Amino acid sequence: MPSADQLAALPAPTADNGSTQTANDDGSTTTTWPDGTSRVDYADGSAMITFGDGAVLNVYPDGTRTLNDVNGVALDPVTGAPPSGGGGLPTPPDQTPDRLLRLIHGDEPIDNIEEAVGLAKTFADTIGGEVDPTEWVKQWFLALLAGIKALETEERGCYMRGWCYTVLYSALDMGRPPEPAFSGSLQGPDQDALDRQNWGEGVQAAEQQLAARPDGTALRNRVLLRLAQDGNQPEVTLNTLWQTACAHTDDTQLARAYEHISWPQTTGA
Repeated sequence: MPSADQLAALPAPTADNGSTQTANDDGSTTTTWPDGTSRVDYADGSAMITFGDGAVLNVYPDGTRTLNDVNGVALDPVTGAPPSGGGGLPTPPDQTPDRLLRLIHGDEPIDNIEEAVGLAKTFADTIGGEVDPTEWVKQWFLALLAGIKALETEERGCYMRGWCYTVLYSALDMGRPPEPAFSGSLQGPDQDALDRQNWGEGVQAAEQQLAARPDGTALRNRVLLRLAQDGNQPEVTLNTLWQTACAHTDDTQLARAYEHISWPQTTGA
């Protein structure tokens, strides 16, 4: 996890620190450093910094910050330490079957992955079908399916990976996933540009769905519960989402070509 000193002096591009800058199509700028640190500055004044260990710091235009480790666990954005518990006796959370139903329907949100892990343990005997993405991923893809199927296979894969990464990044409060590199397509630079465009459209589609209420809350809750069932291993959950998406679009070729996609680094084309 980043140290308090690193969080006090955030990395910024200078001429002599080995950084490399790239302008992205969405108006953001990505800066990378040799130690694996990256920083994405967005047009609205916000920034997302990914440290070498995978921890992600989001800095918002009003100065507020959130910090999560590679598994999405919240950390103190000033010290980098796990948050300490407050005093007094805690109030037992509502973990009745009625609450589980409300969560699945999106009537209320799950706060974070820690709460999701507790819920997954409490409802271990009944939660399996609710967090199996075979059916619920299809629900969110139905509205997008006609447009997705009209794309060429390579472009469709970029769109769906953008969607999968965004859903998981958002569930873990890690901000928008960094845009991967799109270069070296066998079909040339024009195809690279199309791949990048479709990645961005997949990201935007996921963001729009997540912003809807109550359906977006239900989507986020299901992703968190699935992640909890996967032992809080985001890479496992990400690849389950990806392979399920490929199955729903009958993309066996894509599923084989990208049998495993990376985390937290994003896989492009």
